Amino acid sequence: MCDFRLHKTALFLLCILLSACDRSAQQDGSAGPTRLIPKPCWFETDNSWPVTQCFMMEVPEDYAKPSQRKIQFPVVRFIANEPDAGKYPLLHLGAGGPGASLGLEPENASDWLWINYAAMTVDDGRDLIIMDPRGTGMAQPRLTCSEFIEDAQTAFRRKLSSDEEARVFTFSMERCYSRLDKAADLAQYNSAIIARDVEALRQQMGVEKFNLYGVSYASRYALTMARDYPDSVRALVLNSAVFPNIVYTQQLAKDSLAAYQRGLQACIEDKLCNSRYPDLGRRLENLVQTLDENPRTIPITHRFSDEEYPFVLTGQRLLRVLFQALYNENFYSDLPKVIEALETSDSADLKPVQAAVSHFMEIVLDPYFGDAAGVSHFCYEEAPFVDFDKARASAADSGILGGAVRSDIELMQVQCRIWAIPSAPLSESKAIATPLPVMLLHGGLDPVLAADDVDKARQKLPNHQWLLFPALAHDIISASNCAEEAAARFLDNPKEDQTDAVKACRREEIANKIPADGDAPPPGQYSHQD
Repeated sequence: MCDFRLHKTALFLLCILLSACDRSAQQDGSAGPTRLIPKPCWFETDNSWPVTQCFMMEVPEDYAKPSQRKIQFPVVRFIANEPDAGKYPLLHLGAGGPGASLGLEPENASDWLWINYAAMTVDDGRDLIIMDPRGTGMAQPRLTCSEFIEDAQTAFRRKLSSDEEARVFTFSMERCYSRLDKAADLAQYNSAIIARDVEALRQQMGVEKFNLYGVSYASRYALTMARDYPDSVRALVLNSAVFPNIVYTQQLAKDSLAAYQRGLQACIEDKLCNSRYPDLGRRLENLVQTLDENPRTIPITHRFSDEEYPFVLTGQRLLRVLFQALYNENFYSDLPKVIEALETSDSADLKPVQAAVSHFMEIVLDPYFGDAAGVSHFCYEEAPFVDFDKARASAADSGILGGAVRSDIELMQVQCRIWAIPSAPLSESKAIATPLPVMLLHGGLDPVLAADDVDKARQKLPNHQWLLFPALAHDIISASNCAEEAAARFLDNPKEDQTDAVKACRREEIANKIPADGDAPPPGQYSHQD
């Protein structure tokens, strides 16, 4: 729920859905007519890579109708440099979102696909298997709302009110649904169905058990797999975890305001930063109001054409840009610069603004993002359990910085009315108390998955390790070698407590990180694990 084209308009904020099959049908043990089809790898490798095998996994779109439409999703296996027969593979369940691509596409694939996880896998005798879930990235079909991309390219060049923007993107969603509903059963894209795909993949690969790695929303796939197919799983590593029993949409306003406040507080608590950029909270609120009345045009380079793109920055768009930027703790030192740069008419200091807007637009314009699959997830397994009246009341009390959330909540309900898919059973909103060993890695600065919520949710897991990194935000393993090394040791011996080792490692890691001149380091000087 979180790497998605989040706050793209928030049309795709959290996302969930499922098929009409009930749980008993899903757990009958039959994988149905499935095939693992070997393919020449569609991306380039070199001699520094592990031995690499590429496949397309073919499964029924609807397991209740195995003879009808088939779909495929990509699978890549990196063979351990020195394979250890006693070590089960690690399956990376995708980039999260839901709907985000892992980057397997020919123009995007690089050695980071395995280097980020080498200590846990190929360098430690364990194969690494990676995949895009059904509907996303290299999957066929890929459920991307090209209508949204086309409309966004036009809309973000113009000054539109929140209501006008909502009408534009509602029309996008209507056209997207009308097109994709003819080519796919949109009720078949959700966590429970993806878990069934993973079980079919395990059987086709002839693997006794998987170790599962889930980042952001893909962690929900891992938990669902542990619930529905516990005998097929050895251990779980959950990075920035999503839990089915946390109703994220209902507390979206509170969590968004907390994220902005953490970003501001990082400067307020630093004497040098606070003296250089005083009264940031008031200035941000004034800036949002000013930009809604008189937007600034921010020239950026279009991701796919290399032409200049004149992004019209309103106050509400600024809030979405900032929220997305706060997924990375390194943005904290840029936040005061962004606010100050936008307060003046001088265009000389717009580089941090341009960088944040460009990042936002890369997500908006990503042709491999499975928007429709993400909406299906949301409308199936999230929306049915949201008290939207409470969510609206919370957003109404959120002041100037809650304006974007107020629009988003309305759009979420609209998109589910358009999708008109069945709701998940109540069981999809319950805590998953798997006895399997679990490692939880979480950032204290995570803007969309509040650490306090995860701290409460983890209490339902009877056999887990909890590693909190106060100075990091979203996706801990990509930000800290200490986190990856801890996960590697956990996979070798899930019973060994990693708390002290990570604490010592983080002290050294932080001490060796030299911030740019004049930048304040992110808050939280030392890692802390409970």
